[in-house]
Amino acid sequence: MATFSPHPRRTTRYSSIGMSPSPPRQGPARRTRAGSTQPQSRFSTPARGAGKLAAVRDDESILSGSGMDVDDDSSEVFERGLRADTVFSKSKEMTVTFYAQLPLEVKQALRNADFYRDAYTGDVDTLTGFAVVASLRTCFVWKYSQALTGTPTCYIFSCPREADPPPMATPFHALVPFGLQREPGLIVCSNIGQVRFWDSIGMGLAGGDNFSSSLLPLAQSENVTNLVRADSQTFIASTTAGRLFRLVVTSSGGKYHLSFHPFGRPQSSLSRLLPSFWSGPEQQPQPGFISAVAVEELARGATGRLVWALVDLRLQQWNMSIEGWETLEIEEDIGERTRTAVREHFPGAPESDVELDLELLDLKLQESDDMVMLVSWAGQDEESTSTDLDLATHPRRVYAIVYLRHLPGAFTVAKVQAVPYQSTSSSGAPMHPRLQVIVPGRSIAIQFGDAVTICAQENEYMDRLELKSAMDRTLGVGVVQGESEFLVLTAATMMKTAIDLVEVAKFHPETGRANLIKSTMTKAILYGSVPENPLHFSFPPEIDEEALMSGAEQLSDAILESDTEVVRAHHDLHTQMTGRKDRLSFLIKFINDNSALTKMSQRSRQTLAADAEKLYAADQLWLRHNDSLRSGNTDDILHEAVYRYMNALGEGHHEDCLRAFLRLRVRDLGGLLPQAAELVRRSSSQMGGKLAETVPQANQIVLTILQSAHSYREYNKGVYGIVLPMFDPWTSQPEVIDIVNELFNLTAQLVEAPSGDSEAADIKKVPRQQLPELAACLFRCIQERLDWLASPIAAGDSGIERDRSQLEDRFRQLRPEVLEVLRRNGFANEAFKLAEDYHDFRSLASLCHKGKVFPPEENPNAARIETYVEKFKEAFTTELYQWYIEHGELRTMFAQDHSEYLDTFFAEHAQPGISWIHDLGRSRYALASQALLAEAEHVPELVSKHLMLSMGKLAHLAQLHDGGKAINQDVIDAFHDGLDFVSVHDTLIEDLKSALASVRARQSLEMQVETITQIKASNLGNRRALYNVFKFLVRQLLLGKALSVEDMAEILSLKDNYGKVEDYTTSLHLLARAETGLIPRPQNIPSARRLSVFKNVWRRIYIHDDWNLIRQTTGVSDEELNQRLRSTALYAALQAVAHKRSRPEGYKLTPAEALDVPAEDELALRWPSMSPEEAAAIARDYQRDSRTLQDLDLEGIYQSMEELVNADEGLPRGS
Repeated sequence: MATFSPHPRRTTRYSSIGMSPSPPRQGPARRTRAGSTQPQSRFSTPARGAGKLAAVRDDESILSGSGMDVDDDSSEVFERGLRADTVFSKSKEMTVTFYAQLPLEVKQALRNADFYRDAYTGDVDTLTGFAVVASLRTCFVWKYSQALTGTPTCYIFSCPREADPPPMATPFHALVPFGLQREPGLIVCSNIGQVRFWDSIGMGLAGGDNFSSSLLPLAQSENVTNLVRADSQTFIASTTAGRLFRLVVTSSGGKYHLSFHPFGRPQSSLSRLLPSFWSGPEQQPQPGFISAVAVEELARGATGRLVWALVDLRLQQWNMSIEGWETLEIEEDIGERTRTAVREHFPGAPESDVELDLELLDLKLQESDDMVMLVSWAGQDEESTSTDLDLATHPRRVYAIVYLRHLPGAFTVAKVQAVPYQSTSSSGAPMHPRLQVIVPGRSIAIQFGDAVTICAQENEYMDRLELKSAMDRTLGVGVVQGESEFLVLTAATMMKTAIDLVEVAKFHPETGRANLIKSTMTKAILYGSVPENPLHFSFPPEIDEEALMSGAEQLSDAILESDTEVVRAHHDLHTQMTGRKDRLSFLIKFINDNSALTKMSQRSRQTLAADAEKLYAADQLWLRHNDSLRSGNTDDILHEAVYRYMNALGEGHHEDCLRAFLRLRVRDLGGLLPQAAELVRRSSSQMGGKLAETVPQANQIVLTILQSAHSYREYNKGVYGIVLPMFDPWTSQPEVIDIVNELFNLTAQLVEAPSGDSEAADIKKVPRQQLPELAACLFRCIQERLDWLASPIAAGDSGIERDRSQLEDRFRQLRPEVLEVLRRNGFANEAFKLAEDYHDFRSLASLCHKGKVFPPEENPNAARIETYVEKFKEAFTTELYQWYIEHGELRTMFAQDHSEYLDTFFAEHAQPGISWIHDLGRSRYALASQALLAEAEHVPELVSKHLMLSMGKLAHLAQLHDGGKAINQDVIDAFHDGLDFVSVHDTLIEDLKSALASVRARQSLEMQVETITQIKASNLGNRRALYNVFKFLVRQLLLGKALSVEDMAEILSLKDNYGKVEDYTTSLHLLARAETGLIPRPQNIPSARRLSVFKNVWRRIYIHDDWNLIRQTTGVSDEELNQRLRSTALYAALQAVAHKRSRPEGYKLTPAEALDVPAEDELALRWPSMSPEEAAAIARDYQRDSRTLQDLDLEGIYQSMEELVNADEGLPRGS
């Protein structure tokens, strides 16, 4: 949005500030102004010279016929050779064209003028056909219509001189029309009331010395503020003291004379003697600054007319009689009702009257009681974050049109309308704003120093003409009577503006704002880049954000679709596309230059950027196609893909579908990718398909489109204010990712297929060179998609998290495969680069070890590994060490001098089975022993378990020799328990292998298992499920596996223990030790499962002996019976547990307590590798054992046995 500046104030509150925003005053009421027939007040002409970027010229000038060379000198604004039909700006509602040149004398004067120091004013008098430009000393008059056909004659007059003129002061002037047959006269009035009258401007050719002069009777501090023409013979002047003067041109003796008198009734002697005969007491006007005067047309037969005057915040109505006197009819303060109306229409206006600082600037009549008033008030400078002093010296003025209606007895505000102009602290040359009614009740124009705004009265349509050059300024606006046209006089030229009232009437608020914004940007694109154009295009203040975004996107669409309103046709497609690219570049530049980018949403910015990148990619595709044609290639895939796409849209009728697509369908550029991929699939599925030809062509299409789009986006994201990630970008849609991946795989297959001859090998050179580009494109597309799926904006969509997780998994799997393809085909450096760019350290580690791994110094990538370690640190070493561990290259890992990174790795990734080696090397014996103890619990091999427990125990003991802390007995006990458990394994294996002593032939593992089971578990013959369990456990032992405590208790209690009943007690002791404690033990098991195993062992203890035989006591002495009992497994078990004071649950069970068997779901957890049928069979065997135990009815035996054990062990009964 362009910004404009404040104008000088008539108040004196800035007098103490160093740089006053207003010229100094001569006395308390002295006032300066810039404008001939308008009041002096606030000025508003911004300085636009600084900070402007050079305009970008279109490939073809819109200003046809100018044909002049334009240099960079600032004076070029005054030396334009333009045709009358040259268009400066055009929209549906308004057209601005060059109208006429200025006289050479005026050009020379204005060329040397400094509008910040030397004030100029002017006017376009459409009634006489003459224009006026005046400075403090000289007044120029010329017939502007004469400039249409040649150089106009310029009449030059000297203005009345003031002894001490205030800064920026100019005289007031008015032309006196004498009809079509005679040149008009001229009235010039100075600020202090010096009046000169020339009855013909022709005198200006002879020096203009023949004039009549007069002096308005002004007080010393009184100044003229307006000179208004009421009709061809009557003029009205106003002053800063609130007085009005009537100036009348009369004819006498063939000469014209100018007379004047102040407003009021004539004061004759008779009226003084008999005042009652004239009227009642007259209302006297209050003094004040008259800022505007509006005069009613004299109606036919009327005896007078109404004159309206704005005096400060009051409105006066005078009756100006044709008899030569005037009476004040009404004087009313309209300030309060105007403030109220402004605040109602502009809620942001200050509530305080002082802060509002309302000023009534200009007034025009539409009908006798229907007035249009221009007002302004102070607003806060948007760019100011300064103190109150800064805000006071640099106010922003906001402008509005107030429609007043005078009803009998009161003034009412009918409507308030915004003006698309504001002034800020960056103002330049001052000027008083002027109001002009173009068509009464239809349209209004307001002239500012650097712009002219147009506002419709029937709706919210508004537009403006803003001058481009800081050396230019508006001087006058003349409305063509009876037409919806007006002329604008500037320091450089004269323009004609035609308004189409029909189109203006069609303006609709819902769509019109966006259309206005689009129209502004369209005009900026079509006309703004042409140096000869005096107009500058910018957004109005307080631009509507939705309208801005909608208008910008509509215009971008039009450019993409080669809309003839914004894109000129050209036979050279590249030239035409270059012009479209320039227009899109100019569009975003225009938005940035107007500081409007921040008003656009991120989605809208990205939409514009996507349009531009598609057009850029399309142009690159066309250039590549042209290169292909020049080299003799046909590019069949591109033509066929475009035809298939256009035909699917029903547009296959174009003679040249490719050109038509690039002119009209660039927005659908991504739609070519599926078509190209489908053509490749068809080629691969057909007999004799030429994949070697189709694949490279399809690759080139896909790469050109996607690479160009990505490079444009990366280069211009700052221009468009893009904050990544892109919103669901077209370059990374799932289908696009699949296509690039498919083409990469097909290309790899084509390149790696065996070549029959040298010609076939040569054909593969092109697709082989495309592999790195395809890989980079694939990675970029996937990462771009992942960035979008991970963004907070996408998080609200359903299924996003699932899509993101799936794509991450896919990317994780794809990367090593793609990088390996590159490496195999001689693109190792490209593979490393991609892995680095995407921080795929896993793949980097893998790529670094494709050659010799050990010793590390002989690895060809040894230097690269060290570089990555230094560059990426833990991020790389973590994946590097994981690779070493997974590939069994521990020697390589520990051979490298990366101790600090190994410490970090093992601290964050527990690897006790490996970290103990590093800890021992670093003399951290406590950590090593803890790691070995923890790892020994889970290590499956018995030898490894034995080694770890032994080394762990030694490491723990080594702390004594290393000056460490005292030995932790619990830890030592844990190692002892573990080593004892290993000893149980060794003893059991030795016992089981004794069954193979008699076997002479070499047996397989399964035959050994079967032999051992038959010999060592003969009691399981009728319990096949448990028989299979025993075989499974024997197999594990023969394979060198370490059994868990549960498994060890099972196998010890399942085997035949005739003569080795102590193995039952070993099972019980092992289970008792398997407790959960602070010190981890290798044989820890959950307490619930341990109780079930206890019950299993006790059942087997009870049913081990032949109790029916033992209970046959006929002829058996007590001593012999007791001896029988002492030889049972039950006696051994009770004897083993008798001295245990702290007995875990299940350590000692009665026959009744041992009857319970585990449920099938518990067995499924206990034996996870077994099928449900096998688990059910085990449950049946358990139940068979339980029934056997129940049938034995051993409760009495148990009591007797317990007493016998206590007696033998010397324990009290019941222990």
